[in-house]
Amino acid sequence: MIQIDEHGIGHDNIEVWSADTDRFFKAKIPFFFSILQEVGATHSMAVGCGIPQLMEEHKTWVIVRAQIEVDRLPDWMETLYVDTWPEEPYRMFAPRMVEATGKDGSNVFTAISHWVVIDMDRKRPIRPTEALAYFKIPDKSQKYLDPDIGKLRIADDFKGFRLPDFKPVMNYYDTDTNSHINNISYVNWACDAFPFSFHDSHRIKMFDCHWVKQTFDGDDVTVETYSDHDDPLNEDEPTFFTRIVRKEEDGSLSSVFEAETKWTRR
Repeated sequence: MIQIDEHGIGHDNIEVWSADTDRFFKAKIPFFFSILQEVGATHSMAVGCGIPQLMEEHKTWVIVRAQIEVDRLPDWMETLYVDTWPEEPYRMFAPRMVEATGKDGSNVFTAISHWVVIDMDRKRPIRPTEALAYFKIPDKSQKYLDPDIGKLRIADDFKGFRLPDFKPVMNYYDTDTNSHINNISYVNWACDAFPFSFHDSHRIKMFDCHWVKQTFDGDDVTVETYSDHDDPLNEDEPTFFTRIVRKEEDGSLSSVFEAETKWTRR
């Protein structure tokens, strides 16, 4: 259970379960996003603004952007020591920070995320100052990460390398209480587009993504994966760009999720 200290920082211990790991007993990429969402949710619930609490006011939290830097992949049964806290409003967003370390104090991953609270009746975000009013924001001398993570580098039309497109099959567990596709499902689909052999030889270093539009069960979506490297699957430090597009009724394609990922050899 999360504990919030006098500075407004939430502390939690999270164990890596076998279901969170890959064939090497190392944490899978979606595990980091699960921690980001879980500690954000429990911190919010503890101060009275969790999603179930906000929904009584016809409001809800929505994640828009996240950048996760992975120093190393934790092992099965390892315990991570996680700190999370909000920062002052950044543009129209309520930033949330997450840092995780191992038992020896070594860095495991750092996540910077941008959130909004949506007024579901007006279908518009409320002011970030209003969304953050529930929290105590730590003094910068205690904890601080710059919420400005720059513009997501996504090209609209790559001329170079492109993986075969991947067609995900939506299942029941991809959806949430509003029949929206869950945020982490997009991350899963982006990872599923890579060959097994690439996952065997490489691990994630950085995952920077933007949830552009909501999608629903039954939507026709495709995962496109590009690179500006010549032979990225065989390089030591490749970078890829992912775009998930939805086919609209008129046949046009709309971007619903975009990401830049950086990898290194295991």
